Amino acid sequence: MGLPQPQALTNVRRLQPLRVLLAGRDRRFLRVTAFLLSRRGYDVTEVPLSESVPAADRFHADVVLLDAGMSRAEAARLANQLTALACPPAVLVVTANGHRASAGLRVVEKWEPIDDLVKEIESASLERQLPALRAGGALEQL
Repeated sequence: MGLPQPQALTNVRRLQPLRVLLAGRDRRFLRVTAFLLSRRGYDVTEVPLSESVPAADRFHADVVLLDAGMSRAEAARLANQLTALACPPAVLVVTANGHRASAGLRVVEKWEPIDDLVKEIESASLERQLPALRAGGALEQL
């Protein structure tokens, strides 16, 4: 049996909500996205971009959305710092310029439909968990 299909990723039931950290400079985007994700059952926290790494560590974020109003170099630097944490979150870089791929970073379009963003969050979270599932033999039991 393979991995869940993307359309099934928006109707996930958990014992504990997925923790999503929104970090960026665009307060309007952060507020709207936080509201929509929290209505979907996510545990959402908003922080300024400068606090993204310590907040992700403190909050034990499963997924971090970095609003890429910054340069790609800054996004890559923050993503590297986030993935170097003891319990690294999945990182999605939000961009408004239509770039879907960027130097090994997982990129999502700003203001895309919430269902699309939810699918990306669920997919990133699942990919983050795959190494631990494989190591524990959980995938063979599916």
